[in-house]
Amino acid sequence: MPHSLRAKLSGLRYKGILEDKDYKRLCKALDNENALDKIRAGITSMKEMYVNRDKVINIIDKYKAESEVKE
Repeated sequence: MPHSLRAKLSGLRYKGILEDKDYKRLCKALDNENALDKIRAGITSMKEMYVNRDKVINIIDKYKAESEVKE
């Protein structure tokens, strides 16, 4: 999520328009949005016509681990 968006959300939280739990939930959802695009790109880049379920799970686990490191 861009820093400017995080700053605007933080300002709304400071003014009392957003509660802390809503702010955290929005930040987490916006941070994870790019992960889905990366997963999709990883799956579509596979050359096989039919994709093995284990390979898809490995791609998901890879990006899930990356997002946990950021937190």
